[in-house]
Amino acid sequence: MKTLEPRDTYELIGHKQNEQFILKAWKKDKIPHALLLSGPRGVGKATFAFRVARFLLHARNSDQNRQNGLDFGQQSAYETLAVPKETVVSRQVANNAHPNLLVIQRSEILRTNKIRSEIVIDDLKPLKNFINLNASDGHWRIVIIDTIDEMNRNSANAILKLLEEPPKKVIFILINNSGGRLLPTIKSRCQLLKFAALSKDDLVFALQFSGANLEESDIDIIYQLSCGSMKLAKEILSSDFLENLNDIVELLSGVWPVFVANSEAIFEKWQKSIKQDPTAVLEDKILIAKNWLSNGLIQYSRSNGSYLAALKDEDELFERLINTHGIERLLGRLQDIERLVIRSKGLNLNKKETFFTFIRLLTEQENVD
Repeated sequence: MKTLEPRDTYELIGHKQNEQFILKAWKKDKIPHALLLSGPRGVGKATFAFRVARFLLHARNSDQNRQNGLDFGQQSAYETLAVPKETVVSRQVANNAHPNLLVIQRSEILRTNKIRSEIVIDDLKPLKNFINLNASDGHWRIVIIDTIDEMNRNSANAILKLLEEPPKKVIFILINNSGGRLLPTIKSRCQLLKFAALSKDDLVFALQFSGANLEESDIDIIYQLSCGSMKLAKEILSSDFLENLNDIVELLSGVWPVFVANSEAIFEKWQKSIKQDPTAVLEDKILIAKNWLSNGLIQYSRSNGSYLAALKDEDELFERLINTHGIERLLGRLQDIERLVIRSKGLNLNKKETFFTFIRLLTEQENVD
């Protein structure tokens, strides 16, 4: 299965409404100075950001008779934001070598060679010279921030100041996975484009397009577990996810509170498998389990005894969880687990403590006074 970076991905799957919004705004010379691409992780926001960047950079280069960067006859010919892979702009973007495109991400800590847990103010240093480039030729300068969620307070405030007084011919494209971590003042100064989870058909097409070996019998459970996220679907297909889910069923089917030694055994097993796959992370495994529980519990609660379990003893576990917590409170705890995953990734929390908290949220009963 091919794994392409967003800057190397040229096919847009889903999100056609957002593409048409950008295209219409461009034809009217009303591109917003800041775009906020908001939605679940792994549904194509970064791919869309680079697609917009390539289009704006390529379209300006292809105008021969522009005035202030516009040639309305040329503009009317575009029906999508697609730019051929063979163009100079596409090659420059793919190689991170286009002078009018700046991508801001978490940087590497030199002494440890590890990626920082957040975007710090030093990561914005290239921005000062970039926005001061001469814009008299009518070319756009584009700043992609991947992701705005990962900015610390100082860097977020620095971006906010730029959004309040936007430089001429500069477009900021902010990628946002978690709306709750975004400063309201930043959101209010951006054009919001919402990105929904991919439909089942779109996800299947995307996986097949990437060369995934997808069995017909696996489609429903992969879509259920990934919640329409291409990134999670690829993780599921390339991992031992069914074994992980059986681990959770076995662990939660035993004595509550769960013995520490039992939780630790599953945690160590998962960590061992993660070390063998450099693309895997513990939080994604927890998120897959959370998605399985969310969908399964809702279906089970509505089935009136006709639920078809996908895993051994799954239905008995669902019954126990619902009887213990109640379906509404249980779904609330699953939302807490999703927030835990986001926080653990963003702040690089202790992995073992994150896993233990995940188990406690599912099994600990609330004290009733």
